Amino acid sequence: MAQKIRCPHLLCGSKNVVPVTTKKHFSVGKAVVGNTVGFALGGVAGGLIGAATGFNGKKVVKFQCLDCGRIFEAKV
Repeated sequence: MAQKIRCPHLLCGSKNVVPVTTKKHFSVGKAVVGNTVGFALGGVAGGLIGAATGFNGKKVVKFQCLDCGRIFEAKV
C-alpha cells in the first residue's frame, strides 16, 4: 500500500496536497552499474547504452498543500 504524501510543515501535516511539477534526477549509481554490466556484455556500445540508464533515476515531484499553501518536494 502506498503511503499518502503529507505536508512537511510542523503545524500543518495535511494530506490535502496536489502535484505541481515533476522532474527526473540523474542517478550516478545506476549509470556506473549499467556501464559496467553493459561493457561486460556488449563491449563499448553496451557500456554507452548502460551508462544511459543513469537517466532512469528517481522522480522528484513538487507538491502544493491546499491547506497552508506551501510548496515542497518529495521523491516518488
